[in-house]
Amino acid sequence: MSACARGAARDREAVPWVAVLQIEVGCPWARSLKEKRALILPLLERWRRGYSLSVARVGGLDAHGWERLVVAAVDADRDRLAGVMAQAEAAVREAGLDVVRARLDVEPWDPLGSATP
Repeated sequence: MSACARGAARDREAVPWVAVLQIEVGCPWARSLKEKRALILPLLERWRRGYSLSVARVGGLDAHGWERLVVAAVDADRDRLAGVMAQAEAAVREAGLDVVRARLDVEPWDPLGSATP
């Protein structure tokens, strides 16, 4: 088997990893939704552009002091994916926000099954 064929077979066998990071962010000093958005939105843009992550604001949108964010990504390398998510969580603190709670789930995703056609 040629090196090219071995590489193609290995690529077909690779299972993608999916990571979902849920973060509850605290900003009790924010006195208005506008003030909170001024802190949250640059963080979301940093995640989208700097790390190519999918992000969503899913809770606390009408609350001044907290917000729940979800960050998701897919990669072929589980360790790299976990590292990127750790950097994303660290970016929250760098933005001057408190991490109240965080949960990271990294799972293999193989809807087609591991058998190659």
